[in-house]
Parts: sequence; C-alpha cells; structure tokens
Amino acid sequence: MNILSIDADNWVAQGLSALLTSQHDKVLTCASIGDARRVLTYQHVDILVVELKTEGDNIETIYDFLRLAQILYPQMRIVILTEITDAALLNFFVNTLSSITILKKSSSLVSIKRFFILPMESVAKTPMRSAAGSLSPQEFKMLKWFSQYSSQQEIAFKLRLNNKTISHYKRSIYTKLYCKNNVHFHDCLKRYGFNSMN
Repeated sequence: MNILSIDADNWVAQGLSALLTSQHDKVLTCASIGDARRVLTYQHVDILVVELKTEGDNIETIYDFLRLAQILYPQMRIVILTEITDAALLNFFVNTLSSITILKKSSSLVSIKRFFILPMESVAKTPMRSAAGSLSPQEFKMLKWFSQYSSQQEIAFKLRLNNKTISHYKRSIYTKLYCKNNVHFHDCLKRYGFNSMN
C-alpha cells in the first residue's frame, strides 16, 4: 500500500512509517500541495494523508486540491489529519467532499492504525453531519476575503455585493465558529493558514 503524506516537517510520515511496519506499506512524503500534484502524476497512491493547513497552503488551497484529487483519483482514500476542532469547518469538508475521513491528531494510535490496515470497503465513512452546523460554500469562500481586507465595505466593493450581505456572512461565520469578537475571528483565520491584514 502506498501512502502519500503532505507534511512539511515529515512528522506524520515518520509516525506512519513507524506505525505501519509491514513490508508492503510505503510512506511517501512531500512538503506542499504542489509537490503532491507532481508525485500523484507518476506514482500510484492508495491513501492520501493531508493536514487542513500546512506551512505553505491554507485551507482553501487544500480544499480545492482535495476536490480535484477526488475527481482524478476516485479509488484513492483521503484522510484529513487535523488539530483543528471547529465543527462548522470540519462539517463543511465532510458535507462537500465525498468519502473523506477526518482523524484528529489526538486520536489513539490504535484507531489510526486500524484505519490504515483495513481494506477500503470495510472502513466506515465519516458520517454526513447536518448542514445546520456547517459553513456554507459561500461562507467558506468569504474566509479568504475577511482575512485580506480590513473593512466590509472593501469586500462588498470588490465582490460587487451589498455591504449588508457581507455583514450577514460575517455574523453567520462568527456564530458557527463561536467567535466572540474580531480578534478571536482573525485568530481563527490565522489557524486556518490565512495571512490576516489586521
């Protein structure tokens, strides 16, 4: 089994190599989405392991890559290994990407190993969660805009939307991510890999 880990510091790849001691398992590693694209063009991969945010890629870049990977490599299992716990964001990934598994970095080694050694058919799919507790696709896209511009008026002007629409998106995102104020919101954006202008 070939496992590709997108992992800038190789910790995940080293851990998987130690955990999966079978001679048949090969763990490949790359530092970025760009490197992963190159590997996938010439190497068969059974399981792709990716973090929601890497040093060079934010969650939007990773989401776009995962959507494309599912189309080009439908037989490949995708595992998101994350320390992000924001349910609305994780639900967005589960609701918009089919057949992905989300594993928390705090998961036990036994449960992680169990996932990797079981055949694809016997792995329980991550259950679909209700859309009520999930960011909508438009709210997800707005995360980038809120990180790049300091005022809602600028965003409204750039997107040619009404300022009240932008305000509605921001309030909705605040509610779903449990943000108390603007500082907390921008801390969340930084955790997701967006470089905030504020």
